[in-house]
Order: sequence, then C-alpha cells, then structure tokens
Amino acid sequence: MKKLQLILVPLLTASISLSNVHGESLTLKIPIIDDSPHQHEFYHELLETALKEAGHNPTLIPLRLPQLRTAAYLDKGKISAYWMVGSQARNEKYVAIKVGLTNGLIGKRILFIKKGDQYLYDNVKTVKDFRDLQLIGGMGKNWFDVKIWKANKLKYKEHEGNWKAIFKMIPKRPDYNYFSRGINEILTESKQYPLLAIENNLVLIYDRDIRFYLSKTGKYSGEKYKVIIEGALVKAEESGLIEKLVRKYWANDFKVLKFDKRIKLNLVTPK
Repeated sequence: MKKLQLILVPLLTASISLSNVHGESLTLKIPIIDDSPHQHEFYHELLETALKEAGHNPTLIPLRLPQLRTAAYLDKGKISAYWMVGSQARNEKYVAIKVGLTNGLIGKRILFIKKGDQYLYDNVKTVKDFRDLQLIGGMGKNWFDVKIWKANKLKYKEHEGNWKAIFKMIPKRPDYNYFSRGINEILTESKQYPLLAIENNLVLIYDRDIRFYLSKTGKYSGEKYKVIIEGALVKAEESGLIEKLVRKYWANDFKVLKFDKRIKLNLVTPK
C-alpha cells in the first residue's frame, strides 16, 4: 500500500501541474496599429486561435496606438504583447516568445522605388551588383534593417521621427532612392502611396522573423502567460496553423509579386 501511495503522489503532482497550463483563462491587451490599420489581423487571429486550439480561453482587448508608442506601452505593461522583428536587444528587454510567426516573411524584402527608375535595377544579379549601384535605402531610426544594410555594406539613411514620412520622401528627394518593405506589407502600402513603384525583379532576403514579445511589469503584464503562449504557438507551428494563416493572408501577395521568378539576393544576417 505504501508503494502505491508513493506512485500516486507524483502522478497527482503532475496532474496539478498540467492543470495550471491547460484550460487557462487569459486576458491580453494587444495593440491595433493606427499607421497600418490591418496589420494586426494576422497576429490577433494567430494568437487567439493558437490559444483556443491549445484548450485555453483567451480574451483579447485591443488598444489603438501609433507604432511609435507601442514600445513605450510594452515597457510599462500598458499592453501585454506586441509582435516585432526578433533581436538580441529585444530578447533582453522583454519576454521573448521563441516561435517565428510568419515563416520569415518579414525577411523577404521588396523595394519601393521612384517611378521611372526600374532600369537602374534591371541588370542586378548579385548582392555585389546591388551594392555597386550605390543607391540609398530609407530606414526608420534604429530599425533592424539598419544592422542588415550596414553588415552588407549597403548605403542607407535613417529618418528621425515618423518612419511613414519615408514613403513621401522617395519620389521627391535625391537622398532616398528606395524603401525596403516586407512581402507581407508592400501591396497594401502600394495602394496608399501611388507615387511609388514596386521594383519588378528582386527580393532581398535575410534570416529573421517576427515574434511576440511580452511585457514584464504593469497592469497588463504578459510575462505570467509566457509558458502558456509559447506552448500554444509551438503547437500552432507543429499543427500547421501558422502555415495555414500565412497562406490565408499572403498567398495572393506571393502570386501578384511573382515571388518565385524574382532574383533572390541573400544578405548576411548579423546577430
């Protein structure tokens, strides 16, 4: 009888531990980005569906924010989670969920260029060819792309203030030649900025994906849900949910942009 009790105790302990992970009710405050009003839809659906399929009961509370304020809100726990390009600095500052969310879409970059400039890019076959053009890419201040361009010895210029101003600078100013955008962004943005042209032949590729980062402190701190969210997203990756939603939102973008026919320029990715 004593041996049976010894066996039952760890089994009961394991059962209690699992009950703390499965069937949880979560309240998460997450942003809707005013600058890109449809950007959140994929990330909200992925998070909510992954948690539900893992057996949890999530409540997502949306909060409209300009992109420049989201990091400050995450710092203070005014939001629970935000999706950002993974980086070592962010891994240290926030609670990182170590699951890529878009199968690397954000690292597949297509260029907005000045109308009439397509001929400049037509003979590019390699990264060296692209570098030799000595054209200047517009970047937001402290973007991860800055590190990529610097590592690959490509010319760039960082814009202070609202990064969306770069869209309007490309057609008007000689010190901005192009604006690199994710394959999941550029078609939507092209409707908003008809004075820009989408470059026809190239896709610049680096090794990075978007992940969820959780706030550490504050009223809506997401840190306490790290194990639950990470577990749900691991299952979403294994079950094919991430791939399914990527196709739902962006399969047409790949087709319209003729991704398979584009010349792939693989960039060095710094840590």
